[in-house]
Amino acid sequence: MMVSATTSASPISVASVIFVAVGIHQLLSKQFPHGRPVDLAPSNRHSGSPLDPSNDSLRLSNGKLTKIYERVENEGSPLLVGPETIMFDADGTIFTLTQQSKLVSITDIQQKSEDNAAIMTAKVTEVADLGIGRPLGGKFDSNNNCLYFADVLKGLCRICLDHKPKPVVELLASRFQLQDGSWSDVTYADDVDIGPRTGHVYFSDATDIKVDRDLHTGKWDIMYPSKLEAIRGLKTGRLLRYKPETGEVDLIASGAALFANGVAVDAQENVIVFTSTFEGKVMKYHLNGEKEGQLETILTDFPGFLDGIDCSFHSSLCFVAMPAPATPDLKALFTIRPPVLSRFTRSILMLLPRGLAPDAKPYGGVAIVHRGDELSKPSIKQMYQDPTGRDISTITGVTEGRDGKVYLGSLHNDFIGVLDYQ
Repeated sequence: MMVSATTSASPISVASVIFVAVGIHQLLSKQFPHGRPVDLAPSNRHSGSPLDPSNDSLRLSNGKLTKIYERVENEGSPLLVGPETIMFDADGTIFTLTQQSKLVSITDIQQKSEDNAAIMTAKVTEVADLGIGRPLGGKFDSNNNCLYFADVLKGLCRICLDHKPKPVVELLASRFQLQDGSWSDVTYADDVDIGPRTGHVYFSDATDIKVDRDLHTGKWDIMYPSKLEAIRGLKTGRLLRYKPETGEVDLIASGAALFANGVAVDAQENVIVFTSTFEGKVMKYHLNGEKEGQLETILTDFPGFLDGIDCSFHSSLCFVAMPAPATPDLKALFTIRPPVLSRFTRSILMLLPRGLAPDAKPYGGVAIVHRGDELSKPSIKQMYQDPTGRDISTITGVTEGRDGKVYLGSLHNDFIGVLDYQ
């Protein structure tokens, strides 16, 4: 009887285990729609130097920073809200992309008062309404007065200002075909640069986590996916290339970054330099030469997380935006032992309501780096920062102007910063 009872109970027991396992899997899938946290190898963790609070070289009082505010006339509504990246057309006119999904120009820059040369005002004019979305990085081509820009909701877009009767937004890439024939969505288009030799458009797809609306504010919450990516620890950032002559998009590198962000091409279009935000790395992808197709880390010793990057065509210098400090408590999330405890802690953070997700501390930083060449190794040349974000914070975009100065954009500021580092 005992053998018979055991034999008959066994299938029921197995079925119960399977039922419970499936239920748990479905529950976790709903609780973690973007996947659960994973272990992050030491080589993929932020390893930069601690923040130096004594370095306040980006404060207004040190004379290196100028701020350009909008000169609002006739009680109109302000347009210069969240100018993420600053761009220049072929004539040198300043443009930016705003939180309201507007392309605006910045002209007629004047000193606000005679006794304060650090504060300027400018006329801000709406050039085009780009429709629903949130545009981030962008770059004008050198021939057709067309702006290529990354929109986190739409993908890679283009608007040609000479188009008649008025400029029209073109959606160039919201998805693309992989080599195996399957299709992949461009989930979070982030930054753009244009190859000076081929005219190819290189852009980053930061994460596989899509942007959605914050139900409390009604706004597109573009920060929340980056927070989830940082906590999850899964490298899903990609580099993509769009070829205007054929309309084709191809994948250059996948799993390349823990939030793939800023993108810059060198003057010879031999390499792409880009940032991995939460690894705190500047990376280099070789388009040509002996290392063609290879990806390498060139710089890591930054006190903050990284965002936009721009490289000079006149030197080997690049400029890197640091929107937030890499604080010890954030770094510690990945060093908790045993690893299962780290994953558990980060799982709890991923389950928190959106409003309780960790926020970055106020901070503004710009690093000037040498990307390396045949004669010298990559190096960090200078670090400018406002350690408490009192005068400027959350710097997300860096663009070298014709005057040799670096123009600073931000997701949240209502002004444009200008760094005179020379």
